[in-house]
Amino acid sequence: MNANWSRRWILGWTLVAAAAAVSLTVRPAVLPADDVGWRKFQVPVNGEIAVSQTFAMTADGLHGVEVQAEAVGEAPSGILAYELTETGSGVVRQGEIPVARALSSQAFTVEFEPIEDSKDAAYRFDLSSSHSQPASGIAVWATKGDRYRDGALQINGRDRWADLAFKALAPGARSDWERLVSMQSPPPGISSRTAIVAALAVYMLMCGFVLRAFSRFQT
Repeated sequence: MNANWSRRWILGWTLVAAAAAVSLTVRPAVLPADDVGWRKFQVPVNGEIAVSQTFAMTADGLHGVEVQAEAVGEAPSGILAYELTETGSGVVRQGEIPVARALSSQAFTVEFEPIEDSKDAAYRFDLSSSHSQPASGIAVWATKGDRYRDGALQINGRDRWADLAFKALAPGARSDWERLVSMQSPPPGISSRTAIVAALAVYMLMCGFVLRAFSRFQT
């Protein structure tokens, strides 16, 4: 193999390896979400105040909504009620969450049965107090401004110039790398990450052998 083909082989192997690494981290869709911004404020959720966030879903398999919450005022108690309404279809998911569980971490996730064909659908996520066990001592974070362009915060059904700090969850928007890392059954005694790195190393070596063989064929 001459010097020119040697350089081409090295360049080709490097490009293939880089392309493979980049393709693994690319997400097929950006999920609806908004972080807590510097113009943040709290909205209590209780028997008098209910909050909602509208959003346009960008992937199939919507299975949850993550919300930022914090304890406020009196001792937290009661139960939160949630509903997920799809435009044109009505309420598609609903349930309840104890306030204590919602406040067990700064961000809590409302999980529900996945909606397989959620992509391109418009939703409204409602969070309110349970009628049987009223919620108290909890507030959710929101941020002023039109930060999330495909939806808005609503308080008691009225649009506000703000967005809830939220994140829609769907496996269809995970990158291949995230899917690989979440594997539940790697070989015994080997972690998922170790198995993935080993598989990628083997793949890159195979690419190198193919390119080397091709370069020899051309000489």
